[in-house]
Amino acid sequence: MSQQSKLPDPARQVAILVTGAHFRAAYEIYAHVAIAEHDKLPDAKLATIVAGQRPPDLTRDEAVAYDIAAALTSGGVLPELTYRAAVDAFGAHGAAELCYLVGLYCLVAVTLNGFDVPVPESPETAV
Repeated sequence: MSQQSKLPDPARQVAILVTGAHFRAAYEIYAHVAIAEHDKLPDAKLATIVAGQRPPDLTRDEAVAYDIAAALTSGGVLPELTYRAAVDAFGAHGAAELCYLVGLYCLVAVTLNGFDVPVPESPETAV
């Protein structure tokens, strides 16, 4: 999906991490922090998102992705102004893609939690 994505990679990772943090899905957070670090997102920004808070230094695209993911994971209808901000940032297709992405990662997070998928042990902590 990301090869044909209308969303910039950092915005995708922000949305996924907001979703993973909402569900406290350890493996989802682990995997996507690694991808976000590869995409050059700063550790402080990632730590704030994973802690369930909105970083003050988000780019415009990251802020829109954060707001969409936070609104959708909190339940209820997506606010019109939040949706319009996504259309302004990513176009109608990109805004829809962002909503689908959050929905997909809600499913992923719940499934990972349902099977209690652990974070891999680091070589230093393996016995």
